[in-house]
Amino acid sequence: MKRIPLLLLVLTLASCASPGTRTPADTPAQGERRAVLLHINDVYRIEGVEDGQVGGLARLRTLRKELEEKYPDLILVHGGDFLFPSFASRMFNGEQMISVMNALDGNTAFDDRMLVVLGNHELEKTKLKDASILDQRIEESQFRWLGSNIVFKKGEDGRSLVEAPNLARTNVLVSGGIRIGFFGVTIPTAGVAYVDEFADPIETARELTAELRAQGAEVVVAMTHLRAEDDRRLLETLGAAGPDLILGGHDHEKMAIEVGRRRILKADADARTATVVRLSVGRDGRINVAHDFRALEHVQVRPDPDVLQLVGDWQAKHEQQFCTQAGSPPGCLGEVYGLTRTLLEAEENKIRGSETSLGDWVADQMLQTMKDCGAQVAFINSGSLRLNTDLPAGTRITRRHVEELFAYPTPLRLIRIDGATLQKVVDNAVQHWPGSGSWLQVAGMAYVHDTAGKAARNLSLLGEGGARSVRPDETILVATNDYLVHPEAGDQDGYTMLDGKKQKVEGCAAEDRDLKEVVEEALRAAGTSAFQGQGIEPKAEGRICQPDDGRPCLAAGASEQRTARRP
Repeated sequence: MKRIPLLLLVLTLASCASPGTRTPADTPAQGERRAVLLHINDVYRIEGVEDGQVGGLARLRTLRKELEEKYPDLILVHGGDFLFPSFASRMFNGEQMISVMNALDGNTAFDDRMLVVLGNHELEKTKLKDASILDQRIEESQFRWLGSNIVFKKGEDGRSLVEAPNLARTNVLVSGGIRIGFFGVTIPTAGVAYVDEFADPIETARELTAELRAQGAEVVVAMTHLRAEDDRRLLETLGAAGPDLILGGHDHEKMAIEVGRRRILKADADARTATVVRLSVGRDGRINVAHDFRALEHVQVRPDPDVLQLVGDWQAKHEQQFCTQAGSPPGCLGEVYGLTRTLLEAEENKIRGSETSLGDWVADQMLQTMKDCGAQVAFINSGSLRLNTDLPAGTRITRRHVEELFAYPTPLRLIRIDGATLQKVVDNAVQHWPGSGSWLQVAGMAYVHDTAGKAARNLSLLGEGGARSVRPDETILVATNDYLVHPEAGDQDGYTMLDGKKQKVEGCAAEDRDLKEVVEEALRAAGTSAFQGQGIEPKAEGRICQPDDGRPCLAAGASEQRTARRP
């Protein structure tokens, strides 16, 4: 069963019941004007997930076409993250995504009613020479991009390295007779060589809200790619001087949060859901917002045949080129690597907010690989595990599954830290719960996740003698992935207490082994014959203990902590 955090349910219900809001089915009052916006965010796969049965841009085209029959001036909004990372983008640098997004209006003309904001993954390729890739993708786009707080560097000719004509700071559109002003804000991202500055999101919002209102915008919409707590802080800080609505991304979970009379809305990643937003302005200028989340699933929404054909063409091209480059026969992505005898939980609403069977198994492989070097614990950020679909018991795990799971090279590292630092690590893991890629999947350790207090308690090491509490001054050897200990690679998902150069353990033969290869070997070794009892069968054991998760808790002295409740 899909986990929906209680916090988000409460916020969503509160939002629907707030003064000044109506349910989406209500009709406008006399003299009231209404605009409709269709919003998605964090879409990495053109085909969707669950073998194309859920999400996907062909279903989004169907929903847009359906809504436009009633609301012909509908506006499509994307909250960022689509060029990278994905299996196909490793080969095409996002070209396949732009091609399919261009088809979402059903024609080849410029789509002036579609807006996107740059997410941090649009800036995934960070070297100075990579600016040309981003600029080319934007120029190929038949829709408008907003990068309001990003200042791109200039080249020797004095021109911006990214200056496509359809990249703007703001945009004003009229829908339902309402003048709506849009701007975009992107989370500051470290290490992007062609970016001079990420202006402060709050100050950018203050400036551009005033600018858009001076241009006659009756409603100001901020398209943000920020963490939900940063979105909330923006609205709380600015109040009436800020936007009327935030349509956001980055968190990968649908949410509706009310701050005063203003709203933050986000959908699930990979277009599992889309947000249908109804903006109404009364005779008195009062703004009302109503919304509903539309599930883009095979039963409710059928894929548009033209977009589906385009998606299929790109997928066929990708597999053909991948297999050729790998020196493998045609159809190589269907090669069976292994078998799972239990449910492998990899859907992002699970793996980015709870202990999962897949997370346990992957972390176990990391720990086992580094065991001969003395590793005691292992952890990996969930943002490095990008399959975003559960694999039911009995599923044959293919080469495609493994390639999709690991979007990046994932070299293993062995570091030496003390217990106090390990506590800081798990504190960071729970800080942005749920929905954040910084959430950890772990092995060799356990703790209680106090979801109400956003704290990690009873941190313990797991060994043959059972669990024991971690001492702040003891030395612990950790197997982890390079990104978390490599400050030059980016923001490390907040794990700045880790530094692979200073904490590195020398002489480990398993250093630099790529986790994808480790996983492939472990799957093959476990076998693929269900009749002979082969395959893997991991289960979430109780390493990360949350209220009401129904599992035993392995953390030492945890009984008194399990009463912590979700807010």
